[in-house]
Amino acid sequence: MRKGKFSKVMGTIGQEEGISAKEVERKIQLAIDSGFDNPDEKVQAEWAKIPFKGERPTPEEVIEYMCKKLKLKQNQ
Repeated sequence: MRKGKFSKVMGTIGQEEGISAKEVERKIQLAIDSGFDNPDEKVQAEWAKIPFKGERPTPEEVIEYMCKKLKLKQNQ
């Protein structure tokens, strides 16, 4: 997902929720961090499928992965 498109999506969600795009991104990161820290092996196996560059996935990386996964599923 291009950075501009991601920012637009965060802005749209923020407008709907009455918060800033940065706050939307922060809340998504908190949810990612919570899930990423789950010690369950099945949960960890799912996280291992998501490509990311840093210590843990960013909202942009997770959303990009999910969009690609949904697109593949639609094309089946």
